Order: sequence, then structure tokens, then C-alpha cells
Amino acid sequence: MTAAAIAAVTSLTPGLAYAADPAGPAPRALTAPRPAATDGLAAAAADNFRTFSSPASKSVRQQKPATTTELRPHTATGKTIYVTTNVCGAGDGDGSQAKPFCLVQQGVDAAAPGDTVLVSGSDGYFSVPETVTVKTSGISIVGSVNKPQSSANGSSWGKPVLVLNGVSDVTVSHLNLSAGLGPAIEVIGSTRVTLDSNYVQADQAPEAITVDGASSAVTLSRNYVDTGYQGGDQAKTGSYAAVSVAAGAKNVTVAGNLLAAAGVKATDVAGLNVTGNTVQRGCASAVDVEGASTAVSIQNNLFEDEVEGSLLGGWPAYCAGKGIAWAPHVTVSADSAAATTADYNDLVVAGGSATATAPYSWAGTAYPTLAAFQAAVPQAAHDTVDATKLAAAELGPYAMYPIAMGLQAGSAAIGSANPAAPGALSADYWGTTYGATPDRGAVKYLSTNPTLAVAMTVKNTSAFSIQLDAKVTTGPKREWVRVGWGDGSQPSTTPFGGTQDVSVSAAHTFAKTGAYPVTVTVTDVDGNTVSNSVQEVTVGSSFTPYGPTRLLDTRTGGAATVVQPKGTVRLQISGNGAIPSGVTAAVLNLTVTRPSSYGYITAYPDGKTRPLASNVNFGPGQTVPNLSMVRVGANGYVDLYNGSNGTVDLIADITGYFSPTATSGYTPIAPTRLVDTRYGTGTAKGQLTYQNSFSAQIAGAAGGKLPGSGITAVALNVTVTGTKAPGYLTVYPSGTDRPLASNVNFGWNHTIANAVIVPVGADGKIRVYDGGGSTDVVIDVVGYYSPSGVNALVPVTPVRLLDTRSWKYGPVGSGGYVSMPIGSDAPNQPAFVLNTTVTNTWGKGYLTVAPDPNSVWDYDNKQARWPDRPLVSTLNWQPFQTIPNLVQATAGPYGIVDLWNASTANTDLVVDAFGYYEHA
Repeated sequence: MTAAAIAAVTSLTPGLAYAADPAGPAPRALTAPRPAATDGLAAAAADNFRTFSSPASKSVRQQKPATTTELRPHTATGKTIYVTTNVCGAGDGDGSQAKPFCLVQQGVDAAAPGDTVLVSGSDGYFSVPETVTVKTSGISIVGSVNKPQSSANGSSWGKPVLVLNGVSDVTVSHLNLSAGLGPAIEVIGSTRVTLDSNYVQADQAPEAITVDGASSAVTLSRNYVDTGYQGGDQAKTGSYAAVSVAAGAKNVTVAGNLLAAAGVKATDVAGLNVTGNTVQRGCASAVDVEGASTAVSIQNNLFEDEVEGSLLGGWPAYCAGKGIAWAPHVTVSADSAAATTADYNDLVVAGGSATATAPYSWAGTAYPTLAAFQAAVPQAAHDTVDATKLAAAELGPYAMYPIAMGLQAGSAAIGSANPAAPGALSADYWGTTYGATPDRGAVKYLSTNPTLAVAMTVKNTSAFSIQLDAKVTTGPKREWVRVGWGDGSQPSTTPFGGTQDVSVSAAHTFAKTGAYPVTVTVTDVDGNTVSNSVQEVTVGSSFTPYGPTRLLDTRTGGAATVVQPKGTVRLQISGNGAIPSGVTAAVLNLTVTRPSSYGYITAYPDGKTRPLASNVNFGPGQTVPNLSMVRVGANGYVDLYNGSNGTVDLIADITGYFSPTATSGYTPIAPTRLVDTRYGTGTAKGQLTYQNSFSAQIAGAAGGKLPGSGITAVALNVTVTGTKAPGYLTVYPSGTDRPLASNVNFGWNHTIANAVIVPVGADGKIRVYDGGGSTDVVIDVVGYYSPSGVNALVPVTPVRLLDTRSWKYGPVGSGGYVSMPIGSDAPNQPAFVLNTTVTNTWGKGYLTVAPDPNSVWDYDNKQARWPDRPLVSTLNWQPFQTIPNLVQATAGPYGIVDLWNASTANTDLVVDAFGYYEHA
């Protein structure tokens, strides 16, 4: 901890009740002052730490790609022409292996029937852009590796990458074909054409592959096809199609494909087989058969109900927001229905059967459920509704966006396809042979390690840190365990060998507060992969300024709303006004007025047992404010308990809240005076008068301790002294309307201090308004909040750390102090949120809270040196008063805070903790 941080005390206005200056009583040495026990804070913090678990049964199995034999030309006659898609100059190359052509078009133009154009080179953005037009029949265009890798990008948006024009017996396989604003592939007047195992993308295009009405015997198999983000972002009608077949086409087969963000649309086609595809659909139907189509078969497909949040799919709310209808999975027109067969399709439901998409629109009637469709139409007898989650994988050369495709154990699609369905393939998308009992969809369920699973538990260990424990269940396989932390940091990978289950433990510290998906992925030596994940939320919370805004005023509702003796008020925080859900703590200025007896207010999270702690102490007829940082219950409420035998009115003004969302962190500074109207410091000299205000510079102030920009809120101690009449101060951001709120309430001839956390205006200033009698105003700054702040709050249910009325050492003597070892992780915990209260005060004085340079060992072994007491104060009192004030106290290098009695007599001291700040 730096010297500046050690010196920082976070609530410190010297009041005129007894000035914090050398003229006060000289420190009097206590006999071996020992630290006060503060184990309660650690226990309260532990209550805030959460555990996030996911059992092995929730492991998601990802499909294992199978190694296949390379696709070769459909004829063994002819020669091989070599092409590279790397940038090498259009005029170079002769088509030989030593000097390949630099454009695919060159290879195609040089090919004769029976020849193979073998394409190699870049699979990404560095390939030569071109449009390839094939007019030679009987040739094959093949990528050189076992996946769609080689690339031929369209020369510009709106132009196709590949055009098959008037050809027959042409095979195109293992190519990456990408275009935009138009189809990537056009099949025109061609027959016996096969497109197999290609990666096809037509970004933001109505169709990715088009087959015109003069084409026949066209097979599209094992391709990955998408039309860009959400499959409807630019489509005002929601009519995007991965494959579009025009009127007049004959005998078209679409089988074993992965279709993302769009489906299949055909009109007036004579012979259409849509078989064994996995469709991560967009807003339009996965299959749409229009016109008077004949000999149509729709079987063995896997249709995904919704893919919320996916960049390559759609979901009802998204489509509705675009003004696009969410269509049923399959639409078949009235004139096509009689000649169409639909069966053995698996309908994957994301949100349960109650939210499932309508499966079919048949002959103009949409059926909301599969059962309703089966009862009305003699179709889909073997269709299934499947709630088993699919595993997602990122495909293609860029592997940027996932498509859900991998079957999981228990899926209704496993082993239930119709092997005799027209167009059914013998192998899946990866080339894995199905066998006698094929699966539905494009990807076969495959595992050589059926017991492979992973269970995981994540526990909070500090404001930013977690501990992960994972248990891997496996067969006799060597495996690798990969942990992704969800924050963009480098994943950790650990190899394991042997034939038994393994356990993995790892710790991680996040740079910012927030919610992070922590994922454990296990891959064995055979390529079997499972994963499991939990959504972790940091214990640490960041600050968001809000208001000041009045949330509660029991005076406005008549006598019925007065807080009754021993009564409790439930105050909504989360969801109140513009305050979001998930708030962990609220910064409230609580004011008691018109109490009928002595008592106190305790603020604590709703749903928790009321703690032994207090926030505001009062006597009959008093108006007493105090700032409070209150942990919010899981339901978004806090409780305000009236610990008196009489009624009270209660006011609550909020100035900000804490949540896991990374916004502003806290930075303590050495306390510095910003304003003192008695001397003209920071504003004009002279008392602030009724209904007047002044501004105070925050940005760049305090001798440069405050940064010139970026401050969202500032932590202050505001004192009024020499008051001429009852009134109040409102502190609020400059440049905004004065809110209905108060920070300091006072009477005649009072000296009263209150901690204030206030948002800073856009001009870097705050404003102070006097709502009563003339008064001098003293403002000290103790810290600030900003996006660059590294300290997050860990709020706790209030816990009492010290009450000298009940410990064996008695009151704190005049000039003496109590040392309190409060920081369990010094120096990573630089500040603590405490409510300090003095009572049984026999003389006037003030309390100073300061860091202690000693350690517990020093005290235990009588090696502690007498600390230096800084000339600052936290709260001020007169004889026989009970006065509270919030302090954000900085501990010494060994986690000890000192509390000094700078008065002329003994006093009792009560300290309650409401949280602490911690950095990564």
C-alpha cells in the first residue's frame, strides 16, 4: 500500500464542536492497547460469496469430426489441372502442379470433359476475388483438403462466386464460396450437377444457392450454407432462403446440409427431396414449398425452434422487432400438399413445449402443435418434439459464428431416421457412415467414449476472483481439459493421461466486475468432446451514480404511513424507477424526523435476519440524517427497522447503487479540504444563506488528487457549523435540476457532519443548496468513483465489529484509541465501509479514523509504536449526545484501522461494518 493510501481516511470534517487541531487534548497513552476482535466481518463477507455449480448430467457433447477419404472426380479419365487461390498475379501459371493457375476461372477454361480442377491455397480473406463461370460439362472442381477450405470470393458485392451455366455431370466440392448481397452459387440450365461438402456464404443475400427452372437432377449435399446475420436483418419480408429452387426445376435433392440463418424454398418444382438436413432457421420457414409442386419429400430433418442471441439464426422476439412474422417450421401450399410427404422430422424445442414454434402450415392452415397437425392431417406420424439441447460449433475457415448441430445423449433424433427416405445419404456431414439406424439431421451422434462428462463448481473467493473445481468422468482415454473464463483472457489447457477420472482445480481473477460464462471443455485422444458451463457473477460491485432521488417519505402519506414502534418498512431498490435489476447495494441518505422517543434505524437486506447494527440514532423531536450503504436483498428490497418504542417519519434519498456491471470503481485519496466558507476556500467567503447555492469544483481539484476528467461521483464529508436557523443542505450534480432530497439537516447553532456520495455534473462540478437558515459549510473530499477506478465494493449484511459498552476494556479514554484489525487481505482491501457511533459522551470532541502502521504481532508482542493521529475528524459531538456517521476508512499496511477519541472525556464507541472495497 502506498504512503498516500495509508494516509487516506474517508470521512473527516473537523466540526466546531471540537476542532481537529493541535490545540485539542494531547494524546494519552493507553496501557497496551490491544486490537478489537473483528472476525464478524469475515463471516459476513463469506455469506456474500456464492457457489455456481453444474452437474455432469448437464455436460454437452460436441460432435467429433470424422476423417473421410478425399472426394475425387466422378470419372478417372482426364487430367488434373492445378489452381491456387493465393494472390499470385492473373497472368502467371500454366496449370501444372509446379506452376498452378492463379484463378479458378483459368483452370475451368482449360479443362475438358473428364478433367479435374484441383484448387489449393488460402481459405480466407487473402484469396483472389473472382466470379467463376463453368460452361464445360463433365468436369470436377475440388478443393485439395478434406473440408471446405479453398476460397474463391466474389469480385464485388451482388455478384455470384460460381455460375454453372448449361452444363451436365459437374461436381463441385470442398470449396469456400463467399459472396454478398446476392447468391453465392447459381445453377442455370444444368443437369446432373452435384455440390458437395462446400462452405457457402452469401452475406445479407435473399438466397445463397439458386437453381433455375431449366435445371434438373441437382444434388446439394453436406454443404454448410448461410445467408448472413439473423437471416432476416435486411429481409423486410423474412423470405431469406439458403437454397432457392425456381418453378420448372426437376428432381432436386437437398440432403445432409447444415443451413444457418435460412432454409429451403421451392416453387412449382417437379421432384424435391429435403432429407437429413440440420436447419438453424431464420424468420422464414425452414422448408417452404409453394405453387403446385409434385413428388416432394421432407424427411429426417432437424429443425431448431429458436436460437436466441445467435448471429446465425432467428428467434420470435428478434423477428417481431424487425416487423417480420415468425413462420412455422414447414410451409406447404394447398396445391402442393397432396403430392408432399413430411415425416421423421425432429423439432428441437428451446423453451419447452409451451413455447414451441408451430410445426406445420399445411394447405393454408397453421397448426400450433405437432399433435394438432397429426390429428388433422395424415402426415408426420414419426415426427418428434425434442427438448435435448444441441451442441454448437463454429465452422468454416473463419470459425466466427456458431451453429447448433451436435446431437446429445437422449435426443429423439438418434437412431430414428428413415433409411429409405428419398435422397437419404449413407454418411453424415463429416463423412461418418450412418449404418443401419441413421440419425436425423446432418450430423451423426458419435462417441467412442460414452462415459465422458464433466461436472464443475465455481466459488467466489474475493471481489474479482474465483476458484474452479471440475471433475472429469472418462473411459481409458488421454484427455485435455480446457477452461475458458469468459472474459477474453487466454484459456488454460491441462493434459491428463491414464485410465481414471480426473479432477481439475484452477483459480482466476477477472480484471473487471461482471457476469462471466466459465466453460470447461474436455477432449479425449479420439476427439470426443464434452463441455459444461456456469454463469459466474463477481462478488465485487461497481458504482453507478443515480439521482439524488427521493425513494421514500413517510410524511406524505398521512398518519398511516408513519413507521410504528419496532416496525419495518420494505423499500424497493431494484426496479424502482430507472434502477435496474441485479443491484447489490444502494447508497441511501436516511433521515429520521419527528421521532416520539429515543431509538435507532437499522437498514439491512430484505430476506436476511435483522442484524445487531444501527444506521441512524435519534432522540425525541430530532431530525437526524446519515448516509448508508445498504446491501440489497436478492428480491431487490431493503428493510428499514425502527428500533424505538415510538413512531418516526423516515426519508430515504438514493444517490447511487452498486451492481456487478462494470461501471465505476472507487479510488480513496488522502482527505483534502475543498470548501470552507469561513475562510473563502473553494467558494466565496461568508455563510450560505436561505435558498441560495454555490458550485464546487471537483474535476482536477484537491491539489491534483482528483483527475481532471472521468469522475462519475465523489465521496465527501459535508459539515454545517454556526447555523442561524433550522434547515438542510442538498448536494447535487451541477447543471441539473435541484432534486427533492437532503444530505444534511440542522437546527439552531448546530455543528453537524454527514458523509455524502454525489454524482458529478458534466462540467466537473457539484452544487450545494441551503434550504434553511444561514450556515457555514465545510466540504472535505475522501475519494471518487470513475471508470478507471480499480476497487470494487463487497457489500455485506451489517455486522457489529465493536461496542465498548460491552467489552472488558470499557470506554475509549480521552486522547486514546482503539486499534481494529479489519483487513483480512491487506493490502488488497484499501477501504472499509463503517458506521461509527459515539454515545455516553461526557465531553465535547470528535472522532478520528485513521490507518494504523502496526501489525497484530506488534501488539501481541508489545512492539507496537504509538500511531500518529492526523488532524481530521469523522464526526463531532457535544456532551450527552449520540451521534452516528458513515466513514469509508482506509486501513494500514497490515489491515488495522485506528479510532481515536479526540475529546476531553471518555466516550463509548460503536462500529458496524457494511462492506469493504477490494481490488484484483
